[in-house]
Order: sequence, then C-alpha cells, then structure tokens
Amino acid sequence: MRAFVIVLFTVFISLSANNLAHAQDTDKPSTSKWMEEVRNFKHDFIIRETAMTDEQSKVFMPLYIEMEDKIYQANKEARNKEKEVAMNADATDQDYLNVATALSQVKSIEAEIQNHYFKLFSSILSPKQLFLLKQAENRFAIELLQHNKRSQIDK
Repeated sequence: MRAFVIVLFTVFISLSANNLAHAQDTDKPSTSKWMEEVRNFKHDFIIRETAMTDEQSKVFMPLYIEMEDKIYQANKEARNKEKEVAMNADATDQDYLNVATALSQVKSIEAEIQNHYFKLFSSILSPKQLFLLKQAENRFAIELLQHNKRSQIDK
C-alpha cells in the first residue's frame, strides 16, 4: 500500500506540475477537476476490482476517502515544510534536520494511517476483498503510469 501511495502521489504531483507549468491562473480549477476525476475513477476501479456490493461500497468508500485525505494531508504538511526551508536562505542546520526528519517520518505516518483503516476495512470486506483491494490499488497505479507515459509520447 505504501508503494502504491508513493507512486500515485508522485504521478499526481508530476502530472499536476506539468499541467500547472502550461496553465495560466485561470486554469487552476481544471487541474483540481482532473484530480477529482482521477480519484473518482480510482474509487470506481477499486469497487469493481474487489466486487464490492452496493452496501459494502456505501460503508467502505467514505472511510477510504477519509484515509486518502489523511495520507494526502500528511504528505502536504511535509512538502510545505520542505518548501519553506528550500525558500529560506537563512535556514539553519537544525531547520534542515527538522525537515529531513519530517520527510522521513511521513512514510511511517502513512503506514499508521493505513494500518488503522485496514482494521476498519476488515470489518467491511472479506479477506479475499482485502487482498483484491491491495491488488487493485497497485494495478490502478500501474495503469495510471502507463496512461501518463502514453500521453507524454502523444505530445
């Protein structure tokens, strides 16, 4: 799951950076719209790949979204600290150490969040569906990377 989040996050950031580099300020809503469309597609993909019932998906998906939001927030906080130090010409060694520590701890924070939600998911999904969930997340990341690769070639 950690590898999936890292890959997905990297893809989102690289695609967003690419879109923002070519966009004007008026295009910012289209970038967030694109991100929301990718997220919705991912959720539909997961539901389909795990063969969730409607009842399961109604309980599961709000928790899954909550988990994604917490992971995103943890990464965002670390990135914000990184930006602050990178832009601070007067940053001290302690500032750099604090940010480096925060960046290295974000992975363990992600793992804690994922473990917490895995326990919740296990009360909603069957063991097979939990297994299929991990496979679906990985497969989604691969497909997203392949799509990005194809779109880069088409440019």
